[in-house]
Amino acid sequence: MKRAVLLAMAALVGMAWAQGTGRLALEPSSGTVGTSVVATATGLEPGLEVELVWMSVEATWDVSAETFRGITATDTRSVLGTATVGDDGQATFEFTVPEDYGYVHNVFVEAGGEQVARQGFTIAPSISISPTSGPVGTPITVTVTGVGFRFWQLAWHLLYDGAHTGWLSAITTNGTATAVIPATGAEGFHTLQILSGTHPVPYLNQQQAPTYIPQVPTVLGALFEITAGAAVMPADPDEQSLPRAPFGAETATAGPTLELDYASGTVGSDIAVRGTGFPASSTVALTWTTTRGNDIISGLVPFNIDLGSVDAGADGSFQTVIATPDDLGGDHTLEATVGDVKAVATYTITPSVMAVGPAVVAPGEDITITVKGVGWSDTANIYTFVLDNGYIGYGCGVNSQGDVTVNLKAPGQVGTHYIQIYPSIYRGVIIAPGAPPPPRPEPGQDASLLPGANATFLQLPMLNHIDHPGEELPAFTLSFEVRTD
Repeated sequence: MKRAVLLAMAALVGMAWAQGTGRLALEPSSGTVGTSVVATATGLEPGLEVELVWMSVEATWDVSAETFRGITATDTRSVLGTATVGDDGQATFEFTVPEDYGYVHNVFVEAGGEQVARQGFTIAPSISISPTSGPVGTPITVTVTGVGFRFWQLAWHLLYDGAHTGWLSAITTNGTATAVIPATGAEGFHTLQILSGTHPVPYLNQQQAPTYIPQVPTVLGALFEITAGAAVMPADPDEQSLPRAPFGAETATAGPTLELDYASGTVGSDIAVRGTGFPASSTVALTWTTTRGNDIISGLVPFNIDLGSVDAGADGSFQTVIATPDDLGGDHTLEATVGDVKAVATYTITPSVMAVGPAVVAPGEDITITVKGVGWSDTANIYTFVLDNGYIGYGCGVNSQGDVTVNLKAPGQVGTHYIQIYPSIYRGVIIAPGAPPPPRPEPGQDASLLPGANATFLQLPMLNHIDHPGEELPAFTLSFEVRTD
């Protein structure tokens, strides 16, 4: 009987170990990326082999049917260290806070896959800039680490001398956001600050919000000094466009084929087209498929553009060169047809700045900027404009077939000024936890009013455009000079 009781007690003790009766202390319990941390587990079974496990996520943007629907995330697990529990029931680990999403992470001590102790560590966001001084126009690289992925944690707003420049996120860059802005203004010191807040504008008293976490600062700042010297000019707009993508042949099928020298390009760039397998000595019609209309009044409808025809040789092949049509950005289909015989190839128009001028203006004079190849989806149909690091508005290219022409007035201050053009999100939702995905909005319908949806950070410059959801889109920096002579 006594033996049975002892065995039962031993089993209960073993169960207690497996269920995690130990304690885990982290010193410090919060810090920025790169912080050194000592983790001490106590109350564990002596001799137990244990692992220190860091929990995080793999996050992605959710863009379905050209509609922005927020973020999806899958749990991930990584081992920070191993140890053997000492006779005193303790195990000590040392680790460096990894580059990861900000805010609270679970840290577990595990033995044989079972959790025996746990604690939370808070990654606090931090900001750094490089360089910290230089003449007007100097590109300033702004790096923010510890950006979160959850709804109230994923957006930080950048202000330059108090002007709202735009926002940063780090969903596809594992918690680190990097943006490059030009130094603007007069010689002397200029303040850069980032403020938390998922709203379309900075939430200034975040420390009084119900979602506030004391270990996370609500505002971070840095100083840049503009020094004397010649203004640093941006690269030519053509150099800021996306490089042309190589063409990958469509899935092989019986019948004719189309090959292009590139799979993408800006408006006006040449496309070398080669067709094979068409009827001998036939006339081949070329057609471009696109979209017309708008999503406010008429809705979007498919549309075909006649690009003329080309003659195939006796072997059924042809070669020709066409200019990338002046059309909406995004994916299009080039079709080559002879009667019922057809071959297709996919081609993507990418945005470009086609005109900006004049280069020298008097205070208050007109400046015109034209962007071509602006898309039609909810994540590509607008570009946002920033003047001297202050956000001024957006232009939409859907109703004008990808053409965004913006007319501005030159500032009154003499000197070199800068315009940045950033991709954005025109319309979208964040799906509330547990809510079914809302339907796509009808023309003119506000997506934020759909059941289970919250609108957020819409129609704002996305400063770290590498993290832009959906399409890969470029950003542009332009300059002009104001003179009085």
